[in-house]
Amino acid sequence: MSASSVRELTLSALRRRARHSNPAHAAQQLHARLIVVSSSTNPHPALLTRLVSLYAAAGRLADALAAFRAHLASADLRTYAVLVSALARPRPDLAFALFSGACRGGRLRLRPNPHLISAVLAACAAGLPTLCGLQVHACAAKVVPPRDVFVCTGLVNVYAKAGDMAASRMVFDEMPTRGGASWNALLVGYARNRMCLEALWVFKELAGQGREVVPLDQVSVSGALSACSSAGNVDFGRQVHACAAKVGLELGAVCVSNGLLDMYTRCGCSREALVLFDAMDCRDVVTWNVVISACIHESRFEEACMLFQSMVRDGVMPDDVSFATALQASACVLSRSLGASIHASVVKTGFLDRDGIASSLITMYSKCGSLDDALRAFEVAEDRMCIMSWTAIITALQQNGHGVQAVEIFEKMLENGIHPDHITFVSVLSSCSHSGLVEQGRKYFNSMTQVHKITPWTEHYACMVDMFGRAGLINEAKQFIDQMRVKPDASVLGALLSACMNCGDLEMGEEVAKKLFFIEPGNPGNYVVLANIYASHGRLEEAKEVRSWMLFQELRKERGRSLVNSENQTPTPSVLQQRRALWWLKDDG
Repeated sequence: MSASSVRELTLSALRRRARHSNPAHAAQQLHARLIVVSSSTNPHPALLTRLVSLYAAAGRLADALAAFRAHLASADLRTYAVLVSALARPRPDLAFALFSGACRGGRLRLRPNPHLISAVLAACAAGLPTLCGLQVHACAAKVVPPRDVFVCTGLVNVYAKAGDMAASRMVFDEMPTRGGASWNALLVGYARNRMCLEALWVFKELAGQGREVVPLDQVSVSGALSACSSAGNVDFGRQVHACAAKVGLELGAVCVSNGLLDMYTRCGCSREALVLFDAMDCRDVVTWNVVISACIHESRFEEACMLFQSMVRDGVMPDDVSFATALQASACVLSRSLGASIHASVVKTGFLDRDGIASSLITMYSKCGSLDDALRAFEVAEDRMCIMSWTAIITALQQNGHGVQAVEIFEKMLENGIHPDHITFVSVLSSCSHSGLVEQGRKYFNSMTQVHKITPWTEHYACMVDMFGRAGLINEAKQFIDQMRVKPDASVLGALLSACMNCGDLEMGEEVAKKLFFIEPGNPGNYVVLANIYASHGRLEEAKEVRSWMLFQELRKERGRSLVNSENQTPTPSVLQQRRALWWLKDDG
């Protein structure tokens, strides 16, 4: 028997064995065979392709790349396509570099086939610059037949991921034939780029094709539901729900059920969301996250805490989103015991290094009055240089009356090279306002636009006006408002009205109050402040008239209240409703 025949028989035997064995073990056997064969001659390209494929299937991409480089002379187009496809998501830059190397030199300078083009398009869609997609598109126009559905679908997806929906739609329109993946790529692209009406139009066209032509699947229904959620179009969402029920996707696919649940909760249809949630047989962590987030959005914090506990009892492992939302809910009900137990679960499950978890822990301990625990949670997260953690601790210090320390933390953040965002500046400017640090407040506000290139929000202007008012600089506050680039809203004018009360400026207070009555006529606080200004100047008749006008409009200022447990402890949410009688309502007047 000739050497070539022996080689073919060996190759066939190894292929059969690889089909029925563990990918990693089979890859090691093939790799050993390659090393033996390569000592005398180049290994067979199919054998190298199989080796790379097995290593990729086993998740050992480094070994796949090493084997590829060791036997580069035997690599063919299929080998490149397998490796580029395996590297497309985890290492899109390396996948594109392999494609470029295959096209530039060696024997692969011939023509890339559609398989290789499709593989590298997946890498372009995974986050590469738009220029890479354009280069692949130019290459595909030369070597790929215009009727290739897979390549055209990849191009639709690439342009959609880059935000160029005009180019994505152009490629879609030029396709002679379209499969379900082509429609889904365009629909999901519109939904991802917040072009909700266009996404819903695509779904309507897709549904009108008929199930025998292009059947609806999980991707198309989920994309349409996402567009309905963003647009707040519950009527169309109900139609999508009906279509999903017709094709058996309503409760059969978890991602569709979660999309329906998210759509109903975000559109304010709590009753329909509850019916759907109760009917779901399979609930994953995303399902629970949706309903817990919906409860928090509707300020039903106690229910959110109880749902989190129910999720754990049902054996569903929480993820970082679950822990973050549960910590937010426990902070709002001031349940430090529940927050501490969630903290222990976070440490046990290994989610402590997530950015959102650290900031949620800081906020939870701060709102529950445990500032020392909040500082300890920040110290654990400080090494990761996350803006959310720094912002959370600055806000915690500011809300607990430690404005000077909050400013010191902000300076330390700048020294560590962390760039502040809008929310960070709101907290630090508020700290300067309550601590009387006028000059530092001016410096930070100017640095927003001059150093950090951040356009101020109305909240930043309101903090500055409040800072000037607390320092008695009423004229400077008025001048600051006159120089604003945007029209002052109720928050800015409300801060100026409070400044007028602190400084005793009756004339300006009347002028500002009239503007506020027009902007927000239903806010009783503005009437109360104006009445107090009149009373402080001895003009009791005017103060009485303002109060009478409040009664005529049926406006009443809510009294401040604080909840205190009879045992001086906050109960856990699981017993909040059962022990409601133990709570005292302490009227703060």
